[in-house]
Amino acid sequence: MIRLGAIIAQHSLKELVSVPMRLQDSCELVMLSYHRLHETTNLYRQNQQHVDGFVLTELAYAYLMQEWGSFPIPTYTLQISEQEFYKKLFQLSLRNRDLDFSRVYIDFVFAQNNFLGLKEVVGADSMPYTLSPVEVNDQIYEAVLDEHLRLWQAGKIDFSMTRMSNIVQALTDRGVPHLYVFPSPESVAAQFEQMATELSAIKLAESRIAIGHITIGNVETQKESLNEWELRQMLLHKSLLEFSTEKKVPFIIQKSASSFEIISSFKDLKLLTDNLTHCLLLTYLEKTLPFPVHIGWGVGNSMYKARMNAQSANSMSAAGKTSGTYVVTDSDQVIGPLGEETCLQYRNQITDYIQRWSEETDLSTLQLQKILAVLAKTESNELTADELAYHLGLTVRSANRILNRLEEKGVAKILYKKQEKLRGRPTKIYQIQLPANTDGQTV
Repeated sequence: MIRLGAIIAQHSLKELVSVPMRLQDSCELVMLSYHRLHETTNLYRQNQQHVDGFVLTELAYAYLMQEWGSFPIPTYTLQISEQEFYKKLFQLSLRNRDLDFSRVYIDFVFAQNNFLGLKEVVGADSMPYTLSPVEVNDQIYEAVLDEHLRLWQAGKIDFSMTRMSNIVQALTDRGVPHLYVFPSPESVAAQFEQMATELSAIKLAESRIAIGHITIGNVETQKESLNEWELRQMLLHKSLLEFSTEKKVPFIIQKSASSFEIISSFKDLKLLTDNLTHCLLLTYLEKTLPFPVHIGWGVGNSMYKARMNAQSANSMSAAGKTSGTYVVTDSDQVIGPLGEETCLQYRNQITDYIQRWSEETDLSTLQLQKILAVLAKTESNELTADELAYHLGLTVRSANRILNRLEEKGVAKILYKKQEKLRGRPTKIYQIQLPANTDGQTV
C-alpha cells in the first residue's frame, strides 16, 4: 500500500482527524507536524526513505522549494480549490450580509495563484486586501499577523481570512473578526486519493530493476601486477560499501573477475543520479580512489535486460575520453555522460529510417543517432565541425569528414562561412536536413 507523508502545521492537525479513516483502503497516511518552517527540512529528510511521497502545506512547499530548488521524491501541496474558496465566501456573505469585501484581508490570495480568480469576479475596485510580497521563512507568521493587525487597527478592514493556523489564536486574542480557511475533510481525502493513485503508477515504474556495471580503468596495465590489481579491487569494493552506508541507499554488490555489479531499483537509481542528471557514485569514487573507474547503469524489467543494458552503458563509458557515467533505460534510451556539457540522449535502436540513412551516407547508425541527439539538444539544425567534435568526443578532423560526407550525400549544406580569427581558414556553418522519416516528420 502507498505510504504518504503529510507535513502539516501542528495547529492544523485537528482539521485532519477524520481523514486517515477515509483513506484506509487507498493509502497509509503518516502525519508529521511542525511549529516553525525550518523544522520541515528534518521532517522531510528523516522520513523520505520511509514514504512513497509527501504532501506539504503550501507554505512548507514554498519554503523547501526555496531551500532546495527541487524535491528528491514526489511531493505535492495541499490546496484549497477555487470551488471550495467561493463556497466559503458565499457562506461568509450569508452570515455577514453587510460585509464589504473591499474591506476584507485575505492572506492566501496573491498574484502567484492568480488571486484565485477574484479579480474576474469582483473587479479591481472591489478587490479585498491581499497578501503583500513577503519572504517565506520562520518569521512569515509574525509578518502576516502584523499585516492583519495593522490593517485592522488602521480601520481599513472589517474582517480577515487566513490559511495560517498558527496565527488564529493571536487574531482571536486581538479581537480581529476572522475566518480560518482549511480544505474540507472530503476535499483533503479526495486530494490524497488522487496523489496515492499517481504514486502507485510511479511506484510500479520505479520497481524496475537497475544494475550498475563498474570496471577499473586501464585494465591491461593493472593486470601486469596481480597484487596491484587485487588491491584496486579491494579498494573499489570498500568504497562501494562506504558509499551505500553514507547515502543510506542499500544495494547488492556482486564481484566478478574484472568488474563489480550493483543491483538496485530504478527508484534508487534516480536518487543516486539526481534524476539521471549527475552520478553521485562516480563523484564519490573519484574522490576516494587513486585510479579511474567506468560506470554504466542499465534499467530493465528483468535481470537479464538490466544487466545487458548496464554492460552496454559501461562500454560507452570506457570508450569516452573521460570516465563519465552512462545510463541505458528499459526503452533503450541512452543518456550520458551524466553531468557533462556533452551529455546526450538518444535511442539505442536501429530503426529502418536510421538504417536507410546509414547506408545512404556510409556513416554508422550510432554516429547518425548521436548527430540527431546533438541537433535535438541544441534545438538547431546548424553545426560546425568544432561543435560536432565537442559533443561526439571526436577530433575536429573526424568531425569534418562526417560533415563533408553528409554534404556529398545532400543531407547537409554550407550555409555560410565565418572568420573567427585573423589567420586561418574561416569556420564553415553546416545546415543538417534529413528528409522526413516514416512518421512524416522532418528530423
